[in-house]
Amino acid sequence: MNKFEKARRMALRRDTGNRPAPSPPPLRPRAAAYLVAHACFICRKSFGIAPRPQRRSRCPCCAGVLHEMGRSFKAPPARNREQWRKVQALYEAGFRFFSYGSFDAPPLPARLRDVEAFIRDNPEHPMRVAVPVS
Repeated sequence: MNKFEKARRMALRRDTGNRPAPSPPPLRPRAAAYLVAHACFICRKSFGIAPRPQRRSRCPCCAGVLHEMGRSFKAPPARNREQWRKVQALYEAGFRFFSYGSFDAPPLPARLRDVEAFIRDNPEHPMRVAVPVS
């Protein structure tokens, strides 16, 4: 028996009511539209979390506050303390890591020693979207 004969017989059974029509596949619950990187400066870890504006996220490791960094944030290795201090200084100055490829702006500093001058020289940088933390 070939596959065409089988399909023809199944169609006949459906038409006569001996075989029910196939049911549509079940709908899957939709996941969050996207995840946003959050960082714990205590543990020096990053987590992708769905946006939850109504509540603060907590670190699953130390229960400290997770800070929303942005979708383009790439966490440095946990052992690289200098880069984590740089990221924290930028966060506290109001910088968030969302892509800004369409803007003509200087790149973020690569070293911790350059952060203070960068913040002072770029008050209107496109990635500086939040109010500085006091």
